[in-house]
Amino acid sequence: MSTGEHACIAGYPAALTRIPCADDVVALFTVPDLERLVDRGALLRGEQEPPYWAHLWPGARALASYLARAADLDGRRVLDIGCGLGLCGLAAARLGAEVLCVDSAAPALAFVAASAWANDLRCETRGADFRALASDLTVDVILAAEVAYDGAGFEALADVFVRHLAPDGVGFLADGFRTDTRALYRALAARPLATHGIDLTVVDEGRRAPLRIAAVMRAAGASASARARSRPPA
Repeated sequence: MSTGEHACIAGYPAALTRIPCADDVVALFTVPDLERLVDRGALLRGEQEPPYWAHLWPGARALASYLARAADLDGRRVLDIGCGLGLCGLAAARLGAEVLCVDSAAPALAFVAASAWANDLRCETRGADFRALASDLTVDVILAAEVAYDGAGFEALADVFVRHLAPDGVGFLADGFRTDTRALYRALAARPLATHGIDLTVVDEGRRAPLRIAAVMRAAGASASARARSRPPA
């Protein structure tokens, strides 16, 4: 693996990109010309899984900027689920958090490790399905940027917040409405969780698109400290 401005990471071309996050900047290894690497015919035939991990989703950008502007994460244990390129986890680490980035795609974790090195940060990585993490893993903050695209997995996604959030913890879910996510919010409401959504408009591939950042907390434990960590962006 090379970690210069232009590199090859886990067999993918990589370029170091400066991503603005509010008043901060995160150096992030991304995959240039991603479309060129995708075999559309294989995708249509069901022979290839789209490399979702390699796309820098607008929800990840928006959530990373929100964290940089509004979150108090110093010393907090943070879990970034379905982390992809790891922008949100890296933004949390820059704020002093102890971060675990989880993704089932091994190349994603190699990119996260390279970006952490480029920022002189420490981020633990784990290759796993975030819906099947050990139940004894408890964190203060869960980051979930654009992971709500499979309706069949909404119940399991809601369970992640119940299983892994500390009593006064908070989750941040960035929903780019890639599919109808009303069932996800019903699943969250059916559990001992409270949600507060902030609806935004972002630019996605040159077009304006809706995006929601939802704070998720335990219904009985929405403490003042948790609410302070989830205040809306200014």
